[in-house]
Amino acid sequence: MRLEAIHIAGMRRQGGSFGFVALLLVLAVILYIAVNNFKSVAPAALEVQKHNKDRQDSEGLEPEKFEPKNESTAASADAWTPSPPARPSVSTMDERTTEHSKSVQDALSQAD
Repeated sequence: MRLEAIHIAGMRRQGGSFGFVALLLVLAVILYIAVNNFKSVAPAALEVQKHNKDRQDSEGLEPEKFEPKNESTAASADAWTPSPPARPSVSTMDERTTEHSKSVQDALSQAD
């Protein structure tokens, strides 16, 4: 029984260094890819940080005050105030519905 335990322990030692080296190589490749990705993203990230810092610095300032223009800048005054869409009249809709129902009744009576 004691010989079996030694034999099993001896089997565990074999290949352990190869797996460790393979793990180190995989981690090195992942680190290399991450560093290259960070280098491509770093300028944009630094720009965002600069923008956020500038924004925080200017939070204490009051916004500029300006007067809106009283005149219309469009070619015609109607360009900014369009008329609402035309709504159909109820009487016209009633007439068309009556005409349609009569034509349907005629078609049904001819089909019989």
